[in-house]
Amino acid sequence: MKKAKTIIKLLWCFFSDFCFYVKNSLVISSGRKEKKEAVIMLTMHALEKGLSFSQKKEDWGKEKSKSLVFMVNNYLKKYGQCETTVVAINILKAYLEDSFSTKDLQVRQQIEELLEKNRDSINKVYGGAKEVEMPQLHTSFDDILYFYQKRCSVRKFSETPISQGEIENALKVAITTPSACNRQSSRLHVYSEKEIINRLIQNQLGDQGWCNNTQVLFVITSHQSYFGDTYERYQALIDGGMFAMNFLMGLHAQNIASCFKMFVREPVREKEFKKIGNIDSAEIPVVLILAGHYSKTKEFSPVSHRLNQSFYFKEK
Repeated sequence: MKKAKTIIKLLWCFFSDFCFYVKNSLVISSGRKEKKEAVIMLTMHALEKGLSFSQKKEDWGKEKSKSLVFMVNNYLKKYGQCETTVVAINILKAYLEDSFSTKDLQVRQQIEELLEKNRDSINKVYGGAKEVEMPQLHTSFDDILYFYQKRCSVRKFSETPISQGEIENALKVAITTPSACNRQSSRLHVYSEKEIINRLIQNQLGDQGWCNNTQVLFVITSHQSYFGDTYERYQALIDGGMFAMNFLMGLHAQNIASCFKMFVREPVREKEFKKIGNIDSAEIPVVLILAGHYSKTKEFSPVSHRLNQSFYFKEK
């Protein structure tokens, strides 16, 4: 009986996920602002990748640049300028200057007209291709490995608040995270008000003997509007998970302790969670991070022994 109930509950969760994906992803287009930004980002990233190729075909990128001009113009008319359109305009400028870009006068004129109308956006950011440089590390591999190995899950924190500057620094690390076609769909929600933190934790199976110790609760989400088609159905969670890990290490680099708390994906509970946290209905909660400065008293953490991992060369 218990197994049957679990199977029925699982089927309900899968059906709910299906409905959410169809409604909020790029599978079905809509007038939603985030979806328009997502398609602009996909198109401009395709152009930017083309600009990075050492060997290009003549007249490359004609249709992509034409589509990008159309989408940016429509977005500007409806919503006005945003960071995404500024980047797109500068990528179009770099494309126009490429010697292998389209020679179609009509397309080039459309790009030039867009650039002329938005002269204030040109050179605000750098778009196009950049030379790859090997990073110059100022520390040894062993030092870097030590840094990663010292990080552990901490469940008791001091009462010293995490500053806005410390959060911003951790976010600087997180935004370096690679994402599918540079869509950058991950979002960071920060909660410091105890009442809201307690309500969110209670929604997520309660305190469990340690959660209420946190000074700040971070919720990492991914916006579903940036993904579509069947092969991308899990990509939001993958991108959000990598973003969360980099944010966590950004906290660790500032001697801020933290612990992951997994998100409980029950449809009714998730809907309530978003309402409490004022999270957009199209966002997918990925993970909760509870954090704070290290306690001055002696504390303990599970050893959490790491198993030895092997790698395999896949040869013929």
